[in-house]
Amino acid sequence: SKLPQMQHNFGPEPLAYTRLRERRRAAVKKSFLHGWKGYTTYAFGHDELKPLSNKPKDPFGGWGATMIDALSTLAVMELPGEFLKVMPRLHKINFTVDEDVSVFESIIRYLGGFISAFELTERKQDMLLQKAEKLAQELLPAFDTPSGLPHHLWNPVQNKSTNRETLIAEVGTVQLEFMMLSQLSGNPIYGQKAQAITDFLDKMGYEHGIYIKGLYPTSIDTHKGRFKDGKQRSITTFGAMGDSAFEYFLKEHLLVDGTIPQYGRMYMQSIRSMKQYMLRQIPGYDMLLLPPFNTQTSTSKNAMDHLTCFVPGMLAMGAKTFNEPEDMEIAKGLMETCVFMYRTTKTGLSPENWVVSKTEAYNPMTFNKTKEELQSARDWWYDDELQNPLIKPPSNESLVERRPDSLFFGDKRYILRPETVESLFILYRITGDQKYQEYGWEIYQAIEKHCKTKSAYATIRNVDKVRGDDEDDEGEPLEGFNQIDSMESFLFAETFKYLYLLFSPPEIISLDKFVFNTEAHPFIR
Repeated sequence: SKLPQMQHNFGPEPLAYTRLRERRRAAVKKSFLHGWKGYTTYAFGHDELKPLSNKPKDPFGGWGATMIDALSTLAVMELPGEFLKVMPRLHKINFTVDEDVSVFESIIRYLGGFISAFELTERKQDMLLQKAEKLAQELLPAFDTPSGLPHHLWNPVQNKSTNRETLIAEVGTVQLEFMMLSQLSGNPIYGQKAQAITDFLDKMGYEHGIYIKGLYPTSIDTHKGRFKDGKQRSITTFGAMGDSAFEYFLKEHLLVDGTIPQYGRMYMQSIRSMKQYMLRQIPGYDMLLLPPFNTQTSTSKNAMDHLTCFVPGMLAMGAKTFNEPEDMEIAKGLMETCVFMYRTTKTGLSPENWVVSKTEAYNPMTFNKTKEELQSARDWWYDDELQNPLIKPPSNESLVERRPDSLFFGDKRYILRPETVESLFILYRITGDQKYQEYGWEIYQAIEKHCKTKSAYATIRNVDKVRGDDEDDEGEPLEGFNQIDSMESFLFAETFKYLYLLFSPPEIISLDKFVFNTEAHPFIR
């Protein structure tokens, strides 16, 4: 590769550490298999299993989202028997359904899943590539808009869309999959569609509703090919509706090994503007916030989504690729915030979003000073506990008290999201700092403790609530306490995969050999 090495140079590891790491890795695999068994028992072939009622649910076309999303994880975890169980079911998938399907979700979950599984099994399962092509063919007409930007929803039978509005995340997150599909199938059309979108985004300017270069607002009109106007329309976010477009600029650069300068330039432009306008710091804490930002009024919203926690990983990869040490510091600061949102709730799980009412603009001078002078929020846990990973970390009660007065939780659900463990995995692989493994292990244990059901894993209703200390609570957990009957496919595609890789030897799915799509499907670079 022409690009700089990304992963840390890991030396030989002490035997005790190897044993601990392998125990944890095996535990994650066992958890994955617990959920997989529930899915294959009660909902095999459907999109999702409802983990409390054990009923199937089909929000993604009914093509088997969990099954396809899990394929690359089955390959990474070396579970060929389970992988092969899925193969005969591929024949039954019919992509021509008379319903509105999400173009974006279909591409990241299904298309990404097929392509990655095809590559990870040494391209032996032709059926996977055939299915990828078949799906892409069904979705191609969704790209026939005046702007070339795809519709948000598409009905493959009626060949029409019910809406003209789409989101930046949705048009900016098809490139990796389509580039890969053209490469593997030999049909250039997919790559051309993807490149046309990138070129379109690249050329957009003030007259298209972009007020700050590199910061794309969320809503786009696919006919006019411009961002929607109005107060709420000019919001740029690295959370829901914006997130993965920025990540894909960098990942396209990695996928083509830096041979097309456009991708890296677009990534760097977005990150420069993000640092200048969007990044906030929390006074007295070694933590950064990346809230949505109104590019028209230049105001921040002081809230942040759990989804945004993919950013530390993205910035760390970008920092290595473009030699930007400041971006690595920012990655670490945002990582602390994301981990803090887990460590300071009663369950040890993070809410969907949070509000911090007192923040100030990011300033590299004072942000770094805070670190030396105030000994930072990080030190109170990093100090003694983590020198020896076998020592019990501080109880959640003591951590709950560490919350800044200005911190409030919005949506208190934890829906088994992967973004924080994704960034922990990437930061561990890039820095070699075992602290990130410890953070990940705590999160894994919290998932085990609070989300597990008899058949699989469930969403948590309120992360800041645990069962009271009543006599009745002794013994068996009450089935379904504080749980919602929902389990998204990304638990299998992403959350368990990243946790597993966090405790795997670093040469397994090396960041120098693979690039992950936004659903954690690894593509060979």
